[in-house]
Amino acid sequence: MSVPKKMASSAIAFMLAISFALVGCTSNNNNNSNSGGGSEATNELGLIEEGKLICGSDCDYPPFIWLDESGKPVGFEVELMEAIAHDMGLELVYLEPQNFDSLPTVVAGGGKMDLAVSSMTITDVRLETINFCIPYYDSNQAVVTLVDSPYTSIDDLAELTVGAQAGTTGYDWAVENLPNATIKTFNQTSEGMAALRAGEIEALFFDEPVAIEHVSTGYTDCQVMQVIPTGEQYGFAVSKDNPALEAAVNESLQRLIDNGTYAEIFSRYFDFEPTIK
Repeated sequence: MSVPKKMASSAIAFMLAISFALVGCTSNNNNNSNSGGGSEATNELGLIEEGKLICGSDCDYPPFIWLDESGKPVGFEVELMEAIAHDMGLELVYLEPQNFDSLPTVVAGGGKMDLAVSSMTITDVRLETINFCIPYYDSNQAVVTLVDSPYTSIDDLAELTVGAQAGTTGYDWAVENLPNATIKTFNQTSEGMAALRAGEIEALFFDEPVAIEHVSTGYTDCQVMQVIPTGEQYGFAVSKDNPALEAAVNESLQRLIDNGTYAEIFSRYFDFEPTIK
């Protein structure tokens, strides 16, 4: 099992490279020039604010996104979105942290965020209300328990109380596969981890890379009991009413994949090769 790198040093380096000037999770180091050859920042992209790419996230999913000590967002998704925005000649703006389960509805309605960038798995159910840009990460589910837990398989959890973040595929998997279990939901994964430590739940279901990051850093009294090979893919969520923005983001993301920028950013957060190529 590959383990995400500890991100203290890279987060500091990254924060020195960008500045944040708006309320909440914002980044605005770009000069609105299209140095990467991507789509120009015009109203043709259907942006909420011309020249700005406004993103929403729960900001609580390391190593993809989390808030540093100053309350600013850092992580793989933040740095990747910074590169995409720069390529498009746009200023990147992150809203204040949002509840994850509200993101599809908010981005579908328009008017608040151009993209939801929050380790969101592309699913048929979500595609009924929103569109997704091309995938940027392959993932699986994981089950986290306490290190001294007596449970060794998912079957042991069949009639117990378990947890998952509301609106996630981890919650969906638990509902479908543990019909006799009691499933508690949390707004953030960190809340679920606190509940696990407090004995309120026996296990927590969420994405494998985030589970590995948690148990190898701040929650060393916990363990990944089992990985569930679900073959999920993350995508940036965009309104169905804005195909121009979807196409422009796809163009920039694919260019970053092709020219090696994506892999370079990936290597700062994970010590295994990206499967997106």
